[in-house]
Amino acid sequence: MNNETVSSTECTTNAHDLTEAARLQAELSSQKSEPSAPLAGEVNSDDIPSVSIDEGAHKYVLVRASAPGSSETPSRVRTFVYSKQGASYHRNVAEYLLPILQNAGYYDIRITGGGRIVKDSKSKQINIFGYSYGFGAADHELAVEVVEESGLYDGYTLNWSNDGY
Repeated sequence: MNNETVSSTECTTNAHDLTEAARLQAELSSQKSEPSAPLAGEVNSDDIPSVSIDEGAHKYVLVRASAPGSSETPSRVRTFVYSKQGASYHRNVAEYLLPILQNAGYYDIRITGGGRIVKDSKSKQINIFGYSYGFGAADHELAVEVVEESGLYDGYTLNWSNDGY
């Protein structure tokens, strides 16, 4: 993988973003670790894709959450890999995903880290690397596993590295 894809001059984290990332983590830590009923009219927890990667180079977060169970299916832990075009900070990606998970009844939600994803549909490549100042480095190897298991990017070459920003 070429780590020169995103230059270090694009580092945009500032004190305000670090404070907001910490606030978001604290909010998640204080939430119930027990399942709650999904909000009426919201998405079923199984309908939320585990992976959403926008085209181009963007920040991403790796999120772990417990899916609510039912009488037929036990609750289970799911891992999500989400990037978002236009997200200035990793917390902006998290702020997009977290309400979706919460409204579907997910609980024990944890942002386990972040980094960068470069998705090039033309060359069918996805590169995952770097870290988040606010959430720390994600387990990029796990992120690649989640992307592969999703089946959304069959035929793509996936690379990961702990190098670069």
